[in-house]
Amino acid sequence: MNETTTPPASNERYELTLDDKSGRLFGVVKPLKPPEIDEEPQIQRAGPSLRSLNEDLKALGFHEFYFPTNSLEQFYKKIQRFDVGKYLLAEKRDAKIKITVARDRSNARVQTDQSWGGTRLTESSIMAEVDKLGIHKDTLDQEKLQQLITAEVAVDLIIANAIPPENGKDASMEPLLESKLLAARDTDSEGAIDQHEVYDFVVVEPGDALVRKTPATAGKEGMDVLGNAIKAKAGADILFEKPFQGVEISPDDENLLIAVQKGHPVFSRYGARVDPVMSLEAVDIHSGNIEYDGSLIIKNDIEAGFVVNVSGDILVKGSIFKASVTSGGNIDVTGGITADDIDDEHGCHLEVAGNLTAKFLHHANVHCHGDVNVHEYIMQCRITAEGFINAGETRGRGCIIGGFCSTNSGINAKVLGSDAYVTTCLSLGSDSELHKELNQLQLQLKRRTFEEEQLTKILEKIRNTGKPTNIGQTTLDKARKIENTIQLLRTRISEIRQQLASLKPRVKISDNLLVNVKGNVFPNVVVSINGHPWSCEETQRRIQIKLKGKKIIVEDLKI
Repeated sequence: MNETTTPPASNERYELTLDDKSGRLFGVVKPLKPPEIDEEPQIQRAGPSLRSLNEDLKALGFHEFYFPTNSLEQFYKKIQRFDVGKYLLAEKRDAKIKITVARDRSNARVQTDQSWGGTRLTESSIMAEVDKLGIHKDTLDQEKLQQLITAEVAVDLIIANAIPPENGKDASMEPLLESKLLAARDTDSEGAIDQHEVYDFVVVEPGDALVRKTPATAGKEGMDVLGNAIKAKAGADILFEKPFQGVEISPDDENLLIAVQKGHPVFSRYGARVDPVMSLEAVDIHSGNIEYDGSLIIKNDIEAGFVVNVSGDILVKGSIFKASVTSGGNIDVTGGITADDIDDEHGCHLEVAGNLTAKFLHHANVHCHGDVNVHEYIMQCRITAEGFINAGETRGRGCIIGGFCSTNSGINAKVLGSDAYVTTCLSLGSDSELHKELNQLQLQLKRRTFEEEQLTKILEKIRNTGKPTNIGQTTLDKARKIENTIQLLRTRISEIRQQLASLKPRVKISDNLLVNVKGNVFPNVVVSINGHPWSCEETQRRIQIKLKGKKIIVEDLKI
């Protein structure tokens, strides 16, 4: 064994010996040296103290070694008791490092043992371990790396993280002008302003720009800690809605929709069309029911009992009373929409392909594919909307009182319920017709794909049986029928996938459904989000209601 022995301590009671090969430090208690026969008796020196022993260790550079618990104290006692022998005191240990890459390569974890008088970790030794595992330098956390390099003690930390991909943005479409404008009025005139003359329809000319499409982006790839690419999800593309009516794609810009005829622009989620415009004083006994392919301006009211069905926008500068109104675009009502009872066969029924805007709704039955915007109140109505239900967003009291409101986007209001504790039901998500259609198509795709896979396996077994002459006519006929069925299934699967591709961009993601209330929420307001219910039991103010996991939570409104 190769040992290096230190110079003996000053009192010659012990010595320290380091085994260079194992790095172990030993303390040796030396025997007392008897005096020579002719030697004069000497005064015995005092034994070492624990403090002097520590000072000797420090002077010799052994104080940084790893000392097992109480090893030094035990050695000191051996010295005091003159227990001659060699005892293990400490051990020199080099720093150690272990880097582990996660199974999914999302991160790399480093664990170290500190140096005890041995070789310390350096930046070069750390980077050598990093390079050995093939960890890409771009994924290293530089702050954690510096923490590791300068650490005096053992550490356990994540030194590298995968760079997540940046998913592409979905394509979007933006109307380049409003479908209606505030009508110009002489505010200095002494005459009264007719409140029925608030808006005018916009009329476009051939060549006017209508809708700008922002194409989907591909996104940016990420990287795992070993440098492998993590594929980004491309944004979903959408196409201009066809057939084109009074519009076309600009010959100079494939992302621009322009008008090709004079008329009123009707905007949808995926484009626009240009309709001819019809103007009426009112819908009453003088006009009768209205069926029109275009957009409609009504300067006064739609009276009770009449039916209006147009393919474009409807602008009513008065009110709607107990009528049935269907629009292929937006409906804008300067006044209110009202009936005597929500379930009355002579009630007020509206079917809106775009957005609905009105001063108030009372006993109205509304199905809207866009947003419902009401200034004053929605009282005892049945509202179903794919877009947002907004009460008082821009002006007005903004109350939702009684009835049932269902949406797949969100609800914004100033007041929910009333101090009379009227039952007011709000439902968000899960009831969307588009979601139901999407789920049905996905179920059909799953079933048809399973059937196609099973029949393909059966056909493969028949083919592997042997030559056609050995199979038999019955089996051959069965194989042909299976082939025909597989072909029909593949055609159907292709059709379903095309339907899903066109439907998915139209289905809003409903995992962030919110009810925002700027004023009071009264007891007996019942909210359901994706099938999870919540009921208000005491008056609350300025709150946000949302779903977290499978539980509805109520927080202070921060907007």
